[in-house]
Amino acid sequence: MSKKKETLDLIRKARVGHKRWMSYAKAIIMGLPLDKKAVPLIETDCSFGKWYYGEGQIFSSLETFEAIEDPHTLLHGLYMKLYKLQKEPPKGGFIFTPKRLNEKKRKKEMEKITLQMEATSNLLLEALKDLENEIKNMSDLEIQNLE
Repeated sequence: MSKKKETLDLIRKARVGHKRWMSYAKAIIMGLPLDKKAVPLIETDCSFGKWYYGEGQIFSSLETFEAIEDPHTLLHGLYMKLYKLQKEPPKGGFIFTPKRLNEKKRKKEMEKITLQMEATSNLLLEALKDLENEIKNMSDLEIQNLE
């Protein structure tokens, strides 16, 4: 197998890992019973992060590779906020803020963060596609020289 094909396969596996993480995150957010370990909070613990901060580092000199880190980190930060909100029990507020109103605000905030997660995930996938396209235009020798 050529170095280019091997490299592109690794990137595709990283993309699949990210998509799996997102589907697990959405399932947990919706309250479906899943193992919490399936959706790591820290960006270096998910399968995509393990690739990015591990063997993917051979591409660290490429701008297209660098463009992936910010959305990936942001995505985990958003998920952490959402996870905390979801786990937070509904509270009653001041005398004029009934429990159900606070719950409404919490759900609205969760919806907002979920939309931000989806948009950030799309940015990450676009950045990954840019890296993939750059590698497609490289020769095996150029890829080997990155190592």
